[in-house]
Amino acid sequence: MSFSAQLLALPQWLAVFLLVAIAVSFSIVGFLIVHRFIPVQVRQIHNDVAGFVFATLGVTYGVLLAFVVIVVWQQYYDAEENVANESSTALVLYKNIVAYPDETASNAMQDGFLGYIRQAVGKKDTLRADQSFEGQEADINQLLSLIDNIVPDSEHEQILYTQILQNLNDLVKYRSLRHQAAHEELPSAIWLALIVGAVVTIGFTFLFGTENVWAHIVMMSLLAALIAVVIYVVIEMDHPATGVVNIGFPNSYSSILEIAKAPK
Repeated sequence: MSFSAQLLALPQWLAVFLLVAIAVSFSIVGFLIVHRFIPVQVRQIHNDVAGFVFATLGVTYGVLLAFVVIVVWQQYYDAEENVANESSTALVLYKNIVAYPDETASNAMQDGFLGYIRQAVGKKDTLRADQSFEGQEADINQLLSLIDNIVPDSEHEQILYTQILQNLNDLVKYRSLRHQAAHEELPSAIWLALIVGAVVTIGFTFLFGTENVWAHIVMMSLLAALIAVVIYVVIEMDHPATGVVNIGFPNSYSSILEIAKAPK
């Protein structure tokens, strides 16, 4: 299990506290080491130049953080939209199957589709844990084979049959996109840039010289805490199927099972 997955398995407040504690501890320990070996008077001499360089460095890292946050937020939004589309498509598909004039074919399609729905609802927690889609894949393939073998006998049946095929294809598409969103992560190169950028940005503050050491420590700690919180946001948004903030599960699946159980 990756560090991100382990972090998201924790309560949100504890995960944020852990990241903040790591960043703040690094800033304090690193500063005390530099403070011990490089006197304040020596560092004060270079404050003007260091301030100019730090401003450029801070803007560069800030732009990188903003870019990454926008990217992961857009990916999360798209994944959430796909789940909503999957939910509405599943409900429409079930209604079209029930409305199919041929009762024998309709019942067969209902049994196959409800089997897929039960499999999906029964394993929705497992999906978030290990991303296992194999059982549902078998059910959806079986339903596709069943529908392919149906031959409409009238124009009305042909219209509904075409709509059912379209709905099923859309359902498979949105389900695959949900599966893909659960697996996608930021490239390692971006994570490398984020971590190295955070270390360099925080570490650069060690080189400033201030008479009040405690004020220096407080300012560095606040900067480190802010960076840690933003990185947590990136981790949370980069894993839309896990954590406190997640895309959830298609709501209509449970509704379809309730409709199927209701007396006709």
